[in-house]
Amino acid sequence: MQNEYTLEELSCLAQEKIGLGEKLLHDLEKLQSVDGVRKIAKKISQELKFLSKVKNTKAVTINHILCSNLTHFDCLVQCLLTCEKVTHVDYPLPLEERGSKLRIDIVADGGATWIKVIARNPKSLSDAVHGRTSYGSKSILEQAAEYQEAAECYPHMFKPPRVVFRFLSNIDCELIAELETIGVTVLTLQTSQPVPRAEVACVKSVNLDITTLIAYVSAMTNGSAHWEYNEPLLTEQARWERETPIKPLLDDYFDGKELICCETAYNSFNEILSILGGDGEKLRASELFQRVRVLPDVELPDEMRNIRVGGKIKPRSLQIFAFGLIHEAITVTSNEGFIRAARMQGLEVPAFVHNARALTEEKEKTGRLLVA
Repeated sequence: MQNEYTLEELSCLAQEKIGLGEKLLHDLEKLQSVDGVRKIAKKISQELKFLSKVKNTKAVTINHILCSNLTHFDCLVQCLLTCEKVTHVDYPLPLEERGSKLRIDIVADGGATWIKVIARNPKSLSDAVHGRTSYGSKSILEQAAEYQEAAECYPHMFKPPRVVFRFLSNIDCELIAELETIGVTVLTLQTSQPVPRAEVACVKSVNLDITTLIAYVSAMTNGSAHWEYNEPLLTEQARWERETPIKPLLDDYFDGKELICCETAYNSFNEILSILGGDGEKLRASELFQRVRVLPDVELPDEMRNIRVGGKIKPRSLQIFAFGLIHEAITVTSNEGFIRAARMQGLEVPAFVHNARALTEEKEKTGRLLVA
């Protein structure tokens, strides 16, 4: 096949691929904040560097063109640009039972949709469907089953994520039917179909973390944010509060939902309140707990039993987030460190995160009131 192309023709084909890669990098610039996008951009840059090298040294072959990963990245980026609320790209999902990881090309809709992008040509796709692949590779149907099993193990907002396989090439109706029987939604880029939006789970209960209880009753969030304190962190929090008040945000999120918390959160909060809280903060706490249902602590669910305690993973926080999982309630918290550390261990916890606020009524005695 190499002899069918002149060096000039191969050079032009290589330049087309290079132009495609540069366009993909430009398209990804607006998505740099999404987890995994920088990693994809780096891989594209490596492809461009290689193609430029073989083109400039006149060593380019047709296999360099046909086997370029830019075809896959083009399909990935096109799909990515049609998605909403993308949280991860090329996300490695741990499969504990198998000791391996499942790579999710795109996690969209805030986590409610998993997308696998398949950019194979019709011949390669046919081989992949029927298992005619290299040793150890899975067929398309085996991959679909693996995705569905993982989705059951990693629910988003207490529901398995919707699994979407998006193909660059058109596929036959029989394969579509088999994939849909497994539970996979099938789309092709050629039909210009948008990625279907996963149904947003309606969660009716919210689990209040200690940090949220503190923020809700704090003097700072209840009309007393114009202070400069001896502690620089509190002064910074007061400035944030003046710019973005926390309590209206929480009240809006609480609206129409049942408020619950576990005994661990309740007892720990009251211990902190008794030491650091002022009279007004204690009164607001009493009023708040007329609306909050305090329930017994729970046993850790299966998905949390292998979480390693240490660093940002404290036993108390583990108990509070476990309570939310068991009761299918969104945990409202400012403990972002726990959420990130849990994610690193393969646990995604449903949470509504807000900025931290401290109890400040007593601190006002040694602070300086600012001119409003």
